[in-house]
Amino acid sequence: MGAGRRIDMIERVLVGGVLAMAAGLGLPAVAAAGAGQVPATSSIILDLVNRPPESRERAFSEDIKRDALAPRPSAVDEWEPQPDGSMRNKKTGISITVRNPCPPGDIEHEFALAAYNRSKSRR
Repeated sequence: MGAGRRIDMIERVLVGGVLAMAAGLGLPAVAAAGAGQVPATSSIILDLVNRPPESRERAFSEDIKRDALAPRPSAVDEWEPQPDGSMRNKKTGISITVRNPCPPGDIEHEFALAAYNRSKSRR
């Protein structure tokens, strides 16, 4: 009696396994065909690999346009102050020193400074 039951159980398990496998493989294929969906033809990776390369002329012209459209530095930005009080041009290397010939405390200097401050406050 034990041997007959064992064969019946094995047959049931095998038949159940085959049915489950058929359902697992067959139902998605039937559902996709019934929905009318078109399967994907290629993956995203293949689309990226097959993209045509950018031409050198186009890349060069875009780079030139980017440089041409960039704002130019103002003339003031080309000058940098030096520790001794002079100014040096970054492009040419020319250095300019402006000195006040009137020492502080001189009456002409004080009058000129007061006139400058008055004219500046009126603006």
